[in-house]
Amino acid sequence: MAKTIIFDIGGVLVHLNWENICEPLTALSDLSDADVRREVQNGPIVESSMLGQLTPQEFHQALCAKIHVDLPFGEFVEIWNSLLSENVEIPPLVDELGTGHPLVIASNTEPTHFAYCQDNFGVLQAFDHFYLSYEMGLLKPDPAYFRHLLDGLQTAPEACIFIDDRPDNVESARLLGINALVFETVEKLKADLEAVL
Repeated sequence: MAKTIIFDIGGVLVHLNWENICEPLTALSDLSDADVRREVQNGPIVESSMLGQLTPQEFHQALCAKIHVDLPFGEFVEIWNSLLSENVEIPPLVDELGTGHPLVIASNTEPTHFAYCQDNFGVLQAFDHFYLSYEMGLLKPDPAYFRHLLDGLQTAPEACIFIDDRPDNVESARLLGINALVFETVEKLKADLEAVL
């Protein structure tokens, strides 16, 4: 039986450039770059949004209040989505894998970023199932996240390969018996996949 291949989005399927968010928000804030960055890069308000506890509008209001920025929702969303850009090297590999394997996305994300990814990155169309933190109320590396994923897929951990750029997420998946790979480059991923497929 073909192994199920599970991809993270940010840092794997799409590139993340935190400067694109931190620079404009710091310029609008009276806080230091370090203080803004601490909140923006998965601080508690961002985590609440990724857990599905805040609507996009509530997230915008809470984060802007925390970092002392006054921005209309539309302008905030434009800056927030500037984090994401296409990883042009990954779609050919995803297409190749999709011919013989079920493809799944497992991502810590929130509604604004996910909607942007769907609208702008065609690679997502190759995937059969989506396990999104804001829909699940769970965040990687919580083992409960991966147990929910396995229950939903109704598959054994050893029948899955999980690819993520964060070593803590990979380690959590491995502890449950999932074949898990740290993503660094597409070339390295190809070599790593050859060893486990």
